Amino acid sequence: MSALRFLPLLFILTAGCTPLSYQAVNLDGPDSELQTSGYIDKEVSEDVHVIEVRYEYRAAFVFQHEKTLSELKSVWHQRANALCSKGYQGEPEVIRPDEARTDEFYCTLNVCQKYPVVSGIAYCKATYEL
Repeated sequence: MSALRFLPLLFILTAGCTPLSYQAVNLDGPDSELQTSGYIDKEVSEDVHVIEVRYEYRAAFVFQHEKTLSELKSVWHQRANALCSKGYQGEPEVIRPDEARTDEFYCTLNVCQKYPVVSGIAYCKATYEL
């Protein structure tokens, strides 16, 4: 019976886990709002993109860990589709921030280790016409 008292608290905590929206991070910009959750991509060679996604919201990883990772992977695929209009090869993987491929998401501090990064390389497909 006493466990039922904690049900409203659990509902409040999990209700606050909002899904990650498809948006780029904004880490520098005095004129615009700082946005630390989202995706970042870099073209490392022609039609080859490093894409990384993170979500800096601790409750999402505590209460809905697998769902949150799934949403991060979904954002990764959405970004790969946007960058590669003819399709792509590659899959995201979950890594620690001290393994990040981008300088913006690379972090060795204990505080950032709470937020895994979904990272991968998208190789865009090309269609050639003769």
